[in-house]
Order: sequence, then C-alpha cells, then structure tokens
Amino acid sequence: MKFQRGVTSIEYAMIASLIALAIVVGVGATGAANEKSWTFWTGLVVAVVKKALGS
Repeated sequence: MKFQRGVTSIEYAMIASLIALAIVVGVGATGAANEKSWTFWTGLVVAVVKKALGS
C-alpha cells in the first residue's frame, strides 16, 4: 500500500510539472506576440507625434 502511494505522488508531481511547463511556454509565446504588437503601435504613435510637431 505504501509503494502505491509513492507511485501516485510521483505521477501527480509529473502532471504538475507538465502543467507548469505548458503555462511557461504559453506565457512566453503570448509575450513574444504581444511585443510585436506593442512595437507596431508605438511606431505609429511616434510617427504621428513627429508629424504633428513637424520633426
């Protein structure tokens, strides 16, 4: 019975590790895509401000 408990806790630890890995990969991918969007919009705003100021 004790052996089975140890195996179950190892299985739960492996599942938790895979979930954590999936979260890290997902957040990283979202951050990379979001960075491109912010860069695009920042460029547009800077261009408009420069045009408005006559620079």
